[in-house]
Amino acid sequence: MADPVGGPAYQQVARDLRERIASAQFPVGSAIPSTAKLREMYGVSITVVRAAVAQLRADGLVTGYPGKGVFVSATPDALVGRAVTVEDLARQVEELRAELRRAKSPRRSESAAEVAALREQVALLQAQVLGLYAQLGIPYPGGQPGAAPK
Repeated sequence: MADPVGGPAYQQVARDLRERIASAQFPVGSAIPSTAKLREMYGVSITVVRAAVAQLRADGLVTGYPGKGVFVSATPDALVGRAVTVEDLARQVEELRAELRRAKSPRRSESAAEVAALREQVALLQAQVLGLYAQLGIPYPGGQPGAAPK
C-alpha cells in the first residue's frame, strides 16, 4: 500500500473502504472486516488500519461497537446532504461551550447527566472540527484543540 502519490497509507485504506461502502460492497448496516482482516487485505500495520477506520468514523461513515465490530452507518452520498462546513462546526462547538458555562453556573441546577451529555457533544464536535482542519491541511487556530476557532 506504499504509494507516495496516493498520500499516507491510512488515507489510501480509508479511500478504498469509502469506495467499497459507496459501491455497496459494504452496505449500510453491515460490518466492515476486522482490524486483523483489514491489515491482511491491505498489507499495512494495525496503526494504519486503526487510523483509516478512525477517519471513516470521523467522516460519519462507520460506527464502532466495542466487542461487536465496526458497522457501516451511512454512504458517502448520504452524507453529502448532511455535510457541514468548518465554520458550522466551530459555531456549534462555541454554542455548546456557552451552554456548558451556563450549566456550571450556580444559578442552574442541571443534572450531572445533562452536563456529561453536553461535554460529550462538545468533544464530538471538536473532533469533527479537528478532522476537517486536518483534511483541509489547515492548522487549527491557536494551535490547541481546546482553543476556539477564529
